[in-house]
Amino acid sequence: MVGNHPSDTMVTYRYVRVGLVALVVFLLCSLALTWADTCPQGSISAFFYTRTHSVFLAALCAIGICLIAYKGSRIGEDALLNFAGFMAFIVALVPTGPGDLCRPWLPTVADPFGAVANNIAALFVAVAAGTGMYLGLQRWRRPQQPPVASAPSCAQAATLWKTIATALLSVEKWFPAALLVIAIAGAPMMLWGWFADHAHVIAAVAMFLAITLVAVYHACYARAAVRARLARFYATIAALMLAAIVAGLVLLAVGWDFGVITVELALTVLFAVFWAVQTADVWDAQDRYPEESVPTLADPRQPV
Repeated sequence: MVGNHPSDTMVTYRYVRVGLVALVVFLLCSLALTWADTCPQGSISAFFYTRTHSVFLAALCAIGICLIAYKGSRIGEDALLNFAGFMAFIVALVPTGPGDLCRPWLPTVADPFGAVANNIAALFVAVAAGTGMYLGLQRWRRPQQPPVASAPSCAQAATLWKTIATALLSVEKWFPAALLVIAIAGAPMMLWGWFADHAHVIAAVAMFLAITLVAVYHACYARAAVRARLARFYATIAALMLAAIVAGLVLLAVGWDFGVITVELALTVLFAVFWAVQTADVWDAQDRYPEESVPTLADPRQPV
């Protein structure tokens, strides 16, 4: 930074972070408008066939780009963000089957502009939300002490946190290669009828699982950096997301009407809340958690 003015790099970093939250608002607002003007669908994916069609594609693809562009603090977190971003593209580009749709609509030559009012209204709400968040954090966010891992605090951390941190560290060096193999292996599997039919759901579950692990990483960072309240918050978000994923799979299997969309909306909101709080948490360059935070938590005997 020069004086009180953030550098171009820092502004870009903040735009990516705030933009992700605005994109979620963009999607949710369009869903709400479509639902209010027509009738409820059984899942968010079903809105692909409604006036939310363009917003669904645009929001998910843009979210994917932002997740891939954002650099995680550690190799494992960064690999998970890249993987989640790639899965967002799959969710957008490989739709679910039409199933039982309520008043479907897609653009046609006869009616190419039917969704414009919905989409533009959602866009302006998202722009307002993103602009308000950026200006609010820029103006009213209080400076905080840079996070520094503390050996005494880590020594007193709950065993669960030490276990999670140790498990992440033991496998994270394999994350980039393993997740790349999983992503590449999915291409030929699209030739398999069953996999192609379920690729959308598989990608959505994989995307949210990756984001859940990112939340776990931040719980570990915050605990090691002696930010206990944030550590509890991130851990709670991760637990709620994991519970929602399991619940969604169960509800999908039993075919409970509106159960799936309830879980999907919960996951989407949890992700937006997590990312928004995390954005406030690491707004300035010095606020980002140090790479050594998780190792320090895993082994409090390490020098700080």
